[in-house]
Amino acid sequence: MLSVLLVDASFALREALARSLARRGCHVTTAGSGLEAFELLRQIRVDVVITDLNMPERDGLWLWRQTLLQRPELRGRFVLIASEPLPKRRSLELFGATERVLMKPLAVEELWREVREAANDGKKGEGRGERFATV
Repeated sequence: MLSVLLVDASFALREALARSLARRGCHVTTAGSGLEAFELLRQIRVDVVITDLNMPERDGLWLWRQTLLQRPELRGRFVLIASEPLPKRRSLELFGATERVLMKPLAVEELWREVREAANDGKKGEGRGERFATV
């Protein structure tokens, strides 16, 4: 069973995605902010982190950077959910070198595919630099 941390400020979206992933056999923990998620990641083990890019307090890129400082084994196991247009930020380029990016509105099947791939790639420790450019 995959363990997923789902982070989004929108309660409705967070709960809908959590239910969809739970129906697919995932154990889902949710958080409403980057700070809340970071605290959870200090306490629990997860296979994949799904995080929104834009959130109050701390965004998804902050969560990714801080998490990898504490838990480097999670490199390659993040799925970032973003609204268009994506900002042109160096940190986003760094994120895309190893992680996944999906655009809203989300297709649940696409999210599920990326979650499975993140879990598998994380086990292999492979990078994903070419993937970001095509998403």
